[in-house]
Amino acid sequence: MNKRLRHFIAVGLLLWGWCAPPAGQVLAAESAYAASVEYEVKAAFIHNFTQFIDWPLLAFETEDSPLRIGILGTGPIDNPLMDLNGKNAQKRNLEVSRVHNLNKVDQYHIIFVNPSENGRVRSILRTLKGTGILTIGDTTGFAEQCGIINFYLKSGKVRFEVNIEASQRENLRISSKLLRLARIVNSRCD
Repeated sequence: MNKRLRHFIAVGLLLWGWCAPPAGQVLAAESAYAASVEYEVKAAFIHNFTQFIDWPLLAFETEDSPLRIGILGTGPIDNPLMDLNGKNAQKRNLEVSRVHNLNKVDQYHIIFVNPSENGRVRSILRTLKGTGILTIGDTTGFAEQCGIINFYLKSGKVRFEVNIEASQRENLRISSKLLRLARIVNSRCD
């Protein structure tokens, strides 16, 4: 190899080293992208759940009343969930908003409990007991504590589990099609 070509290659490698992000930054960017995709997938799951769950007729004021989703706490799923606002589910528009007061939840049909509320999950679920609200979480043990649906990751893929007893307690009918895809949690919900 001649001297000029070696010099050109050396300068190219040096420039590439200055311009290329360090490996840690590449991994961080890939991890952030994977996390954003994870929460978009979870929001899409929630939208699909609405197609396979029946609420009691009295849960809605009229035949075309919106299906309301409340977000409790804060987390990375907030923006993807807010993007569901205005979409359709069972011939109803979805309305997504933040839950500011657990004592005024009678307007909601679904409440997503963010991991930021992990220390209060048992108390939150006790407050929501008997309201007819579909509770969805994203923390270990949520379904065992009588949350109805909980997300978890398995082999890097989003999965969900369902506590059937908790859903029955809230008079929610979950389609067998949805249950076939879920891991069933058997936990007493008194």
